[in-house]
Amino acid sequence: MTVMEMLRAGTSSTGDGPGAVVHRRALVAGVLAAAGSAATFVLPALLVWVAASESTVSWTSSLGIGANLWLLAGGAHLAIGATHITVVPLLGFALSVLVGAWSATRAAREAADARTIRLARDTIHRPLGAALLAWAVGYAACALLWVAVAFLAGPHPVVWTLVLPVLVVPMASAGLALARLVRGRPELAGPALRRPAWLPEPLRRALRPGLEGAGVLLSAGVVMCMVLLVVRFGEVRHLQAELAPGLVGGVALTLAQVAVLPNLALWAVSFVAGTGFSAVEGASATWTGSRTSLLPMVPAFGALPQPGAFPGLLPLIVLLPVAVGALVGWRSLRSVARLSTVRTKLTVTGTAVVVAAGAIGLLDVLGGGSLGTTRLRDIGAPAGAMTLALLVELGLGAVLVLAWDRWKLRR
Repeated sequence: MTVMEMLRAGTSSTGDGPGAVVHRRALVAGVLAAAGSAATFVLPALLVWVAASESTVSWTSSLGIGANLWLLAGGAHLAIGATHITVVPLLGFALSVLVGAWSATRAAREAADARTIRLARDTIHRPLGAALLAWAVGYAACALLWVAVAFLAGPHPVVWTLVLPVLVVPMASAGLALARLVRGRPELAGPALRRPAWLPEPLRRALRPGLEGAGVLLSAGVVMCMVLLVVRFGEVRHLQAELAPGLVGGVALTLAQVAVLPNLALWAVSFVAGTGFSAVEGASATWTGSRTSLLPMVPAFGALPQPGAFPGLLPLIVLLPVAVGALVGWRSLRSVARLSTVRTKLTVTGTAVVVAAGAIGLLDVLGGGSLGTTRLRDIGAPAGAMTLALLVELGLGAVLVLAWDRWKLRR
């Protein structure tokens, strides 16, 4: 079903009935969602400009900087001359999607509460699909306006990456809104949507365990980062004071560092997996030890380990991803029948391990790894090596659970 067919199917024949009103409201809600999300970046940028009395930057440039920061949070990359900034604050990206999902849910609620369900080709309630589509179109249209502001008054976004804030974010938000509405009223989704024929059965069963495993790994990384920040809070506070950003600038700097906390958590996951990470060229940390170099004045970098060799028992930290792999294996076994064949269990569990490791790798790719040129052009975790290491370590934990399950059945 095409976009126009979906909209037409959810609208009354006269074009001005209740359906049309709902879709216009959803369209406006999408525009307001994008505008409100962008305002959380644009307004602080303008506020910093107002507070910096000695600034020679015009207010239009500050407006463009705010628009570019919003696009960066949505997944776009920025180009400042020959310098490319590709570090996407993953917390900002997640909040963009979640806030959008909340707005899309509210916009489509009236269509979801209809008494009569009209499925489009056994997939989705037609008015609901049309309302969510209208919301996504409104969001994308407003996002394009902010793209124009970014090009006219600030650093230039990299064109091909604009597909993320303009299309992927509203589509992901609409998808989450649909999942939430269908959870409350299952009849809104037809069999073709609940059990899509194009999705293999092992992958369908493995998605949840795999994503849960990725979530546990990322959460563990966040906990490790928070522990380091607490232990080395003195160094972090000293760097913050040296920058002397002022009240408004200090708040903006703190929020920016909070927004990249999941990015730093991926560095921690890579360290645990054995592939390590790099803060700048020449400053890295692996199981064997930490090397230092001249670091940029980023307060969070004060929490990095002191240079030197680590204790010989530190590689035992690899047991963490192995334990997460065991959790993935256990959750995968719960998604299939107890007496399923070994081949079925192995297929579902192996697929879940691939999903978990692949999700972490994709997050690292999305998070990017460049803050400029020369020594800052390649920082963070090596996505490919980390994914391969996690595949082995998670797989080992999952195999142990499969062996234990096999042993129990043969007793």
